[in-house]
Order: sequence, then structure tokens, then C-alpha cells
Amino acid sequence: MNAGTRSADAGVGPTRIRHLPDLSTHLWFWLPVANVVMQLADPAVGYGVVESRVDRGRGDLRPIKRGRTTAQYLAVATLGNQADRQFFHEAVREIHAQVYSTESSPVSYNANSATSQTWVALCLVRYYIDQWEMVHGPLSEAELDRVVELARPLGTTLNVPEARWPANWDDYQRRFAEGVDGVRIDDTVREYLQSLADFKVLEIRMKQLGTLAHKTLGPWSLSMTKFAVPQRIREEMRWTITPQDLRRRRVIVNLAAALDMVLSRPLRVVYTLNLWDLRARRRLGVGVF
Repeated sequence: MNAGTRSADAGVGPTRIRHLPDLSTHLWFWLPVANVVMQLADPAVGYGVVESRVDRGRGDLRPIKRGRTTAQYLAVATLGNQADRQFFHEAVREIHAQVYSTESSPVSYNANSATSQTWVALCLVRYYIDQWEMVHGPLSEAELDRVVELARPLGTTLNVPEARWPANWDDYQRRFAEGVDGVRIDDTVREYLQSLADFKVLEIRMKQLGTLAHKTLGPWSLSMTKFAVPQRIREEMRWTITPQDLRRRRVIVNLAAALDMVLSRPLRVVYTLNLWDLRARRRLGVGVF
């Protein structure tokens, strides 16, 4: 995003952004992998995921379950009440306590690290901004300040203290840029992220159905992922943007814009359903994680 191209007249207006899902578009399906790539480009986060011993939460081993719990976390952080957030905060903290580096790990990491979780939350902010701006154009500075304010629970629902959250958009940009400067992706993490980006990872658990998704949707997912990560991360992933990538992006963005005219803010529906599911599971004593 280029701050020099921003206009005070662009976007939806800060007073109309009541929740982050107000910025959702029909690109919501195509950008989560890019956000995961951003998060795992930090070596501590990357190896925390690749070496995780909590099999029930691994995206490569339990893709459907991981997709559900991630959607529920985002629903809780953006639309949930304090009870929902406290439940997730405690549960995630307990799970993350099992994810830490060993003597054989290439890097030191602890999944409950406030530093690592701050980076994850900063990346998640881009999920909402990027999908809106790809379809509707730049948000104004006032709108972006509002987004940063609303995004605070993305961090505090995890293990990020209130005081560590950016005060405004300028502060956010500085912090995010510092994080991008520190990314490093080695062969082990690169292979894992490549399999996420092109859906090959789905073959592990979903077999033939996963192979079908890898061959049909995978190339489109990979193309959109390339566009939705910073240039530094594309370089670390050794990705280049091809003419076919450009064509795929044009098709997907145009389709998203058309669908937005029929049903706007689709994540409101997705997140509301996930909140209902979470609360029903808790009342019935059915496991969430």
C-alpha cells in the first residue's frame, strides 16, 4: 500500500467501521494463506508451527479443525464478548505452553512469547485491510487509525499486553516494517509454506480430495498469496509474479467485486455462525480445540 495515494474520500468512513468484518470482501477465502505465510516468515513463529508437538492443532494434520478454530478465534476477537475472549485467551495460552524449542531446534521459540504473538496479530490486521483495498481502493488515514484501534483484541485475546499494541496507523506501520525486516525463511519452513500456499498440504489428510484441491484451486491460491505478502517475503519464498498470476488476480478480484454488490461484508455471516458454534459447543460440553 502506498500512503501517498490515500484520499480522505476513499473507503467506508471511520465512523462506519464498527467491527473489522465491516472491511470484509469476497477475497476473504483467498487471503488467509498469505497471512499465515507472513506470520511464519518470522523464524520463531515459523519453527514453532513446523515443530509443534500439539498434533490436534496442526494445520497440516488437522486442516478442517484448524480452519474452524482459527475462524472462531477471529470471530471472538472481532465480534465476541468479553467472556468469549477470556475463554479463548486461557485455552490458547494452555495449548501454546506446550509449544517451545528444544536443544535440536534451529531457533529459540516459545509460542506464548508476547513478541511472537504481537507479530502474528500485526499480520492479521493486514488480512482485513488488504482484502478491502484490493477490491475497493485505499483506506484513508482516519480509517486506518480506526482499524488499528478495533484490532487490539486480535492481540489481547492471545498474549499481547494492551501497552504493546500500536497507538495508531503510523505506529503500526513502523512496527510492521520492523517485523518484515526481521523475517527469514529457510528451506524447511519454505517447503511447509509452499505446501500451504498451493494446497498440497491438504493431500496429507484429505487424500484424493486434497489432491483435487491442490491441482485445481492450488495455482489460484498460490497466485493470490504472492500478491498479498510484502516483497521481502516474496523474495524469501523465492516467488516471482508471472503473467498468469496477474490474470488470475484480475479474475478473482473482479469476481469478488461483483459478489460484493450482491452480499457485502461476508465475514459478518461467517463469524456469526462460528460464534454460535463456539457457544453451543461450550454449553454442550463439546470440545472446541
